[in-house]
Amino acid sequence: MDPTPALWLIVVTLPLIVLTRWLNQHLQGVGLLLTGSEETAMLLHYLILLPGIVLHELSHFVAAKVVGVKTRGLSLRPSVRRGGAIRFGAVNVAKSDPFRESWIGLAPLLTGVGLILLVARWHFGVQTLPSLGFQNLGLLLRTSWHAPDSLLGLYLIFAVSNSMWPSESDRQPWAVALLFFALLAGMVYVSGLLARIPEGLGQWGLGGATLLVLAFTLSISVDLVFAALLLAVEKVGERLLGRYVEY
Repeated sequence: MDPTPALWLIVVTLPLIVLTRWLNQHLQGVGLLLTGSEETAMLLHYLILLPGIVLHELSHFVAAKVVGVKTRGLSLRPSVRRGGAIRFGAVNVAKSDPFRESWIGLAPLLTGVGLILLVARWHFGVQTLPSLGFQNLGLLLRTSWHAPDSLLGLYLIFAVSNSMWPSESDRQPWAVALLFFALLAGMVYVSGLLARIPEGLGQWGLGGATLLVLAFTLSISVDLVFAALLLAVEKVGERLLGRYVEY
C-alpha cells in the first residue's frame, strides 16, 4: 500500500488549522475595525460563515439522531459566552457514552469535507469522487477558479472549511475513544493479526485519506486567497480610519 496519502494528510492538516484560526480572528478583527462595534463585528462574522455554521450544527443534530442520542433543541443564533468566547450555534445533546459523543463531535468535519468534495466535483465535472486522484489535483485547483459560478463555489468552500472543525466541547469525549482505539491497534499489532487484515480494507483507508487531502488542499488554496483579500482590507482600513486591532 502506498503511504503517500497518509503522509500528505499529516502535512496539510496543521497549516489548514492554523489558517482557519487566523481567518476567524481577522474576520472578527476587520469587522471591529470597520464598524467599531463588537456586536456588529460578531454579526458580520456570523453572516459570512452562515452556510458553514448551519451545516455544522445540523451535522451534530443529525449525527445524534442517527446514534439514538436525545437532543434538546438546536440554536443558530450567535452569542458571547463567559470569557468572551463567541458561539455561533449550538445543539444541546444528552449525555451518552464517549464513542457516540465522539461521533457527534466529529460529524461537522465529515460533512464539511463531503460538501467540499461535492463542490469540487461540481466544478471539476467528474462522475466519481475517487477519480479525483493526486494526478488531477493541479487541474482541479486551476479549474475551480474558471468554472461557471466559481465565486459561489469558492465562497461555499471558504464558509464550510472555516466552520467545520470540532469545537473544544466537541473534542472533550475524544480522549477515551482515542485511547480505546490506540489500545485495540496495539493488541492487533502485538498479536500478529495485522497481516490478516484484508488488503481492501487498507485500500479503503488510504482512499479516505486521499479524499481528505484533496478537500484540505483545496480549502487551503481558497483560504489563502480570502486571507490575502482580508489582509488588504484590514491594512487599507487601518490607514483610512486611523485605528488598529490587536489580536
